[in-house]
Order: sequence, then C-alpha cells, then structure tokens
Amino acid sequence: NCNKMKRVVTFIKSDLFILTMGKIIQMLLLFLAVRLFTKYLSDAEIGNLILILAVTMFFGLALVNPVGSYVTRELNQWYLNGSVLSKFVIFSGYILLVSVIAFGAPYFLALFGVGTSINTLSFSIVVSLFVFFNTWNQTIIPSLNLLFHRKAFVAFTILTVSLYLLLASVFVLLIEPTAYWWLMGQVSGLALGFISAFIYMFLGPLKNQNNLEIGFELKELGKVIRFAMPLSIATLFLWILGNAYKLIIEGQIDSEALAYIGLALILSTSLAGSIESLLMQVFHSPFYKGLSSSNSIKDRTLVFQRFVDGALPIMAGSLFVLICSASFLLTLLVDPRFSVVYQFLMFGLLIEFFRVAANIVSHVAHSEYKTAQNIKPYFYGALVATIGIFIAVKSSQWEYGVIASLLIAWFSTLAIMVRSAKRLIPFVLPIKAMLRVIVYLSPVGLLSVLFSSNSDSLIFSSSFIVLVGLYSSVILYRQYARGIE
Repeated sequence: NCNKMKRVVTFIKSDLFILTMGKIIQMLLLFLAVRLFTKYLSDAEIGNLILILAVTMFFGLALVNPVGSYVTRELNQWYLNGSVLSKFVIFSGYILLVSVIAFGAPYFLALFGVGTSINTLSFSIVVSLFVFFNTWNQTIIPSLNLLFHRKAFVAFTILTVSLYLLLASVFVLLIEPTAYWWLMGQVSGLALGFISAFIYMFLGPLKNQNNLEIGFELKELGKVIRFAMPLSIATLFLWILGNAYKLIIEGQIDSEALAYIGLALILSTSLAGSIESLLMQVFHSPFYKGLSSSNSIKDRTLVFQRFVDGALPIMAGSLFVLICSASFLLTLLVDPRFSVVYQFLMFGLLIEFFRVAANIVSHVAHSEYKTAQNIKPYFYGALVATIGIFIAVKSSQWEYGVIASLLIAWFSTLAIMVRSAKRLIPFVLPIKAMLRVIVYLSPVGLLSVLFSSNSDSLIFSSSFIVLVGLYSSVILYRQYARGIE
C-alpha cells in the first residue's frame, strides 16, 4: 500500500494535477458568474451581454489570436535569446492598435441596426477596454505556464476570475444591473490580474531578459504576417460560424430573443471549451515538443497521431456525459427561469463536438506551417451557417432552424477539415476508441433518463453531477493512461 500512497503523492505533485485543479476552480468560478448574471440581469440585458461579448470575440479571434499563436510558438526561443521583453513591447503596440480599431465597431454595427438598444459610446468603451486587457491577461498568464511556472499560472488565473466576479457583482448591485457594468467589472478583474502577473513575471522568470533592443526587423514582420495572416482569415470564418447567429437574431428579432438560445449555446461552448483547454494543456506540450524534435513527415505523422488518439476519445466521452447531464447542469448553472433551454444545450454540446474535433484536426496545418489550409473548411462552414440562420430567423420555429443550420455547418467544416488534413499527413481518426469510451460511459445516459424528473431539485442535481463526474473521471483517466503507455 506504501506504493499506492507514493503514486497518489506523485500525482498530487504532478503538473497534470496542479493544472487540473486550477482549471476546475476556474471553471467553478466562471459558472458561478453565469448563475450570478442570469440572476441579476434582465433577459434584454443578458441578450446585450451576449452581443457585446460576441463583438469582443471577433477582435480576439480575427486580430489578436493569430499573432498570439505566433508569440506562443516562439516564446521559448525568445526566452533563450533573452528577448522576451522587447518582443512584448512590440506586441503591446499592436494590441493598442487593435483596441483602437475595436472602438469603432459598435458604430459600424449600429448602421445595420445591431446593438441599437445599447448606448453606442458605452458599447465602444467596453469593447476596446475588454480587447486590450483580455489580450494582455491571456498573453502574460499562459506564458507563465509555457515557461513552466505552473503554480503561478494557476494562481494568477484564479486571481483574475475571482476579482472579475467580485467587481462585476459589486458594480451591478451598486451602480445598475446592465451588461455594461457587468463587463466593466470583468475588465477591471482582467486588468488587475494582468498587472499583478506582469509584476511577478518581471521580477521572476524575466529577471535576466535584458536584451532590450526594440529594433524591428522587416524579416520578422514578414514571418509574423506569413504565419498570422492565413490564421487570421481562418479564425474570422470561425468567428462567423460561432457568433453570426447572435448578431442576426439581435438585429432581426431583438436582444430578449437572443437571451435564451444564446445562453444555451454559450454554456455549451464554455462547458466544452473548459474540457478542451484542459486537454490542450495536457496534450499541447508533448505535441509541440514532438514537432520541434521531428525531422521527417513520418515523425510528424506519429506525433500528430498520438495527439489525436489522446485528445479525441476523451473529448467525445466528456461531451457524451455533458449531453446526458444537460438538464441537471442547467439547474446548477442558471437562474431557474432559464431551465427550459436544456434541449438547446444538448444540441449545442453536439455542435461543440464537431467544433473541437475540427480544431484538433486543424493542428495538422500548424505542424506543417500550412495554416492557409484551414481557411477553406471554416469558409464553407461560415457560409452554410450564415445562409441557414438568415432563412431560419424568418420562420416561427426559428430556434430549431438556427440549431439545424449550426449542426450542418459544423459537420461540413469537420468533414472538409479532415479531408484537407489527410492530404498533408496520413493520420486515422480514432473512431473505435471514441465509441469504446462512449460505451463505457453509457450507464450515465441510462441514469439521466431514469432520473430526469428529479432534475429541478438543486440538491439532487448536484449529487447527480458529482457521482457522474467521479465515474466519468475514472473511465476517462483510464483512457488517458492507455494513451501514454
């Protein structure tokens, strides 16, 4: 038994455990946020909140992320050259530029009747501040993880979310219950988290990064553009796929109509996103490390195959469990008046499976530095989604039309993505492993059907989720262990 204890202690000290606990605490706090804003804000304000966040995401995805990916990819190299700080100075100029552009977006949208129920100036202020501080927060704090300061990474992540919850609640309760003040609280939390992490980084990991020539080589600029441009176009279509429905519903119907379906789909994205980001934290480092030490397409095929075999079955199993637990989850996550949206949540999670799978497969293009390959799948998906949703909004059963359009759009994206990736690297999707995991998890489905009438009770739902969570963790951990043998 002494051996067992040792294994437990090793596990608790391991990176996986530290990152997982950090992720779980962050998740719980973020879901508490949903519970709070569905309680404090009216339906119309929730619609506004969803709309404003969709606009900030546009800048994050289309303009910041691609350059951020470049930063991630090069960070360890810069660290060895001692040039991290000078690169960050250049990056900050870019972020400032993007935030200024973001300021104009709400004025542009107002021309199309989108977001007109929000004061345009407040809309602009909150969008540009959000883009600025969110980008910095999401650059500095994950950099700590990449430089192997795992505990600091977890601590500052949790600090950020705690401050956001505290300040958003205070602003909404003391000033007024609007999307604007909720987001101002979030911006303040992001800013304080970024500033404290930056001070830590400056005094700790970056102490000897004294190579401060801000000289900017055109060669490097070319390299960034070549890397980021195709990514940027791909993520623009990715944004349309995931967010166009919000602008269309708000513009064509109103922000209250957006509140219900938007909340369900946003929840499915954040549930799936939390599992996805945990999986990426686990599987990314070996994947990129493997890439940097592989010399041939054969090596890279092995590295990618290991990545897909590790990540996809666990993702499929997790989403299966979430779909089965949808009505129980809603009882915990939202104000009771929103518990009617559980069907949308179930479909939303299925949509998420296609989204995450497409994202995992899109790593092939990264590994081959052919990011332009990812444009086509997202382009067709975005096209299908936009046309489908415009048609759907005209009908009386528009919610189901929107869901159907998104399902078809994401499925087409995944199918096209797999085809184009297989031209670069001959990999196989682990379908058998995915089905095996789902079969092992099928008792969860059975239980959720048997007890579906108890899902209104908060106590029952909490215990259901805890039990199901424990059972699933064991099954999924076994799948993970099978992968690393």
